[in-house]
Amino acid sequence: MKRRLLGTALILCLAVRAAVPEPAQLFPQDTLLLATIPDGTAARAAVGSAPFGRLWNDPAMKSFRDKFEEGFRTRFLAAADKDLGLKLEDWAPLVRGQLSLAFLRADWDPSREDSDPTMVLLMDARDRADELRGRLTEIRTRLDASRWTLRSRKIRDIEFWTLLVDRPLIAGGEGEEPSAQPDDQGNESVDGDAVDGEDGPTEPWELTFGQVDTVLVLATGIEGLERVVARLTGGSVPAVGDLPEFQTAAAAGEFRNATGYAYLQAGAVLNTMTAADADGESGGVFGIQPNQLMAALGIDGLQSVSGSVHQSEAGMMMRFLAAVPESGRKGLFQLLRFEIKDASPPTFVPAEAVEFQRIRLNGARLWTGVEALVRQVSPQLGTLLSMSLGSLGKDRDPQFDFQKMFFGNLGDDWISYRKAPRGKSAAELASPPSITLVGVVNADQMLAAIRSVGGLLPGGPDDLREREVNGRKVLTLKLPAVPGQPVRTLEIAAVGGYVAFASDAPLLEEFLRSVEGAGKPLRELPGLGEAAQRVGGMDAGIFGFQNQRESAAGAWEMLRQDGWEKLVPGMKAPSPGSTAPWPDFSALPPFESVSKYFGINVSSAGWESRGFQIRSFTPVPKSW
Repeated sequence: MKRRLLGTALILCLAVRAAVPEPAQLFPQDTLLLATIPDGTAARAAVGSAPFGRLWNDPAMKSFRDKFEEGFRTRFLAAADKDLGLKLEDWAPLVRGQLSLAFLRADWDPSREDSDPTMVLLMDARDRADELRGRLTEIRTRLDASRWTLRSRKIRDIEFWTLLVDRPLIAGGEGEEPSAQPDDQGNESVDGDAVDGEDGPTEPWELTFGQVDTVLVLATGIEGLERVVARLTGGSVPAVGDLPEFQTAAAAGEFRNATGYAYLQAGAVLNTMTAADADGESGGVFGIQPNQLMAALGIDGLQSVSGSVHQSEAGMMMRFLAAVPESGRKGLFQLLRFEIKDASPPTFVPAEAVEFQRIRLNGARLWTGVEALVRQVSPQLGTLLSMSLGSLGKDRDPQFDFQKMFFGNLGDDWISYRKAPRGKSAAELASPPSITLVGVVNADQMLAAIRSVGGLLPGGPDDLREREVNGRKVLTLKLPAVPGQPVRTLEIAAVGGYVAFASDAPLLEEFLRSVEGAGKPLRELPGLGEAAQRVGGMDAGIFGFQNQRESAAGAWEMLRQDGWEKLVPGMKAPSPGSTAPWPDFSALPPFESVSKYFGINVSSAGWESRGFQIRSFTPVPKSW
């Protein structure tokens, strides 16, 4: 009996000693960026059962999925497969524990072009450590038999290998054979050919790799790597997780139970870059210096930026935090003081709205602060801005004050929503009808200010027309032409305490009827209230809603018809005879066959003691 107890205790002790520390305790305190999936097995299961995972594996997606995976292998993994036999499908199952990517400051000096942070990638294979060891042995064997330069070194008595190449391993196409680099003893290459110092690469790309127990370690440099290996082997090194800033982010994002999270030590990055620029040339446009601008905008008060994802049976929760302590909020962070007020959909927002957003921000106070900020950063620019705005409308009325009538009338309520495209043509899918309502103090003065601007357009007064709809004045403002795009107009009307700006006349007229109480409101949509509670309600200052099924339908069909060309402005289709586009969106199935995987999304945002936080929740669709 005693032997059994001693054996059990020994096994437990070994298990505890062999356990890989959590990501936040693995990386040193000079970690600038950490992105991690703490548990690969759990994440794979969560994503596989989530709507996106089921969508990807749906039989209707097979054609697109096969072409996507084949294109990815051809374009990005061809060289690695050819030279080293690296196949993504062989390595993905080895991600059993954490998969972490970090950038360490180490000896990074932004003032030097040849200096970069050290990138470190960790992959825990857990119970498949022997398989991982076998694959690394196979890679080393291939490298030894090739022209690649491979050097062995010890880090804390563990063998690592450093690969020197003049092109990255992960690349596509049929490139030339890699050029070997000289070793530490002379100028001869690995295969015996002399290396020309002028023609050969002078700054080889390095990749150091090895295995520590169950963990694969890859790094782009040695500096800083020893501290990571020390933590993997039970050593004591101050970790990024011990920093108060990280702990603040971890509490806000609930990192401990997250499917994945990312943390950027923004303060350290900014301080490093600011120090590097301190001896640079001063001046710039309007005499604005980078460091001066950063301080005036208040960006130097930003401690960290972080985000997390939690996937559960209920849905996907995402959290984002820009950590700015109250004592450090100045510049933009002080100006963007969102009001803690009701941001729920008003009764006039229709249930068929595809997207909705409401922001409670005092526009008049914001503009006053922006003016002061511009003058602080650059007095010349502040004077130019004041003169330009002050001259608007003076040609017709010397007493006209545009800033007072426009910016001075802004209230603290900003509402926008859009509806589904009216048709399925490329133009209609690209420009769904939308409307924005701006809370104002005096609507008549706001409209008068808009009329004064209309006369400055290229077409003069003819670009601004006025008509009546149901007894209300409606302005139609012709917008400046965009090459290759149809003529666009902005429909403007005052209703109650708002001035409405609509992308087309039918939507504005529909809105004017809706304020009279006709139609079903969005706020009564089933499931909206329940989902909103997941993000803290609708009174944090900003609230948003998206009907992903309806909004995705238009983008989906645009991709099927035109690929990226219409969806992303400036994207060009391949010329005749060129390589086929990737991804091949024409292989997507009709949206109707996969629409069941799309539901709704809600989000809220606002200031709290830790900083500015955004929460987003996507419930699992009830229709599947």
